[in-house]
Amino acid sequence: MIWQSLATSIRKQDWLSVIIEMFIVVLGVFLGLQVNNWNEERISRADAADSRHQLISDLRADLDAFEVRQQWYDEVFEAALRVDNALRSERPKTVDGMWRFVRDAYAASGEWVFAPSAQVYKDLQNAGDLNLIASGSIQRRLRDYYEDSAHEVEVSLTFRSAYAATARQLIEGHVSLAISDCLSASTLEPSQPSASPGSFFGGCSQPDNVELLTTSAERLHQSDVLRSHLNMRLINLASVRSLLDYLDRQARSLVSELEAVQ
Repeated sequence: MIWQSLATSIRKQDWLSVIIEMFIVVLGVFLGLQVNNWNEERISRADAADSRHQLISDLRADLDAFEVRQQWYDEVFEAALRVDNALRSERPKTVDGMWRFVRDAYAASGEWVFAPSAQVYKDLQNAGDLNLIASGSIQRRLRDYYEDSAHEVEVSLTFRSAYAATARQLIEGHVSLAISDCLSASTLEPSQPSASPGSFFGGCSQPDNVELLTTSAERLHQSDVLRSHLNMRLINLASVRSLLDYLDRQARSLVSELEAVQ
């Protein structure tokens, strides 16, 4: 209708009507484009909010996992320190003393793999949508957390000192199984820190076969190879604990910054 009216006005040389009708046409096109832009922006804001929510959920899950692993590696590190002290002293003579020594030697070899939950971040990165959820500075922090730190985790856990293999070779099989079964019975659920045990190794009951326990304690205490490997193990554990603490602080800071953007 507007085009027919415009053609009629031109034929009649009614220039005022032509101008008014042209203005109506331009205004209609402009408003249509503007409404479309507003709708796209609304969808983009909704998508960005949803992506931020998912990213924050991932970071909070990481924090839960780090809390449990910090407890785990604290216990492993303390066990390694006790083994170091025991190797500098006389071999334990009592059954309880030998059991604590052997259990600590086994616990000091423990590993529990961890890494940031990067799936949401990778999806956003691959889709080129990181700009939707964060500024340049936060994007750099996210890259440091999900890419650089993930590489550090891989390096730290790929490096396996010879301590674990040596210690477990020196401990009699039935004794190792008693400790392993005790640990397996503990709740290892990184998403539910409150369900984790007060101590991962503390509640293990000593095996019935005292002879095997004594043999294990003697082998461990007499092994010069174990002593040398323990030094590197302590260094590795200190590095892993520091990395966990760093990741925990990074995740908490990112959660605060992403929540502030909302």
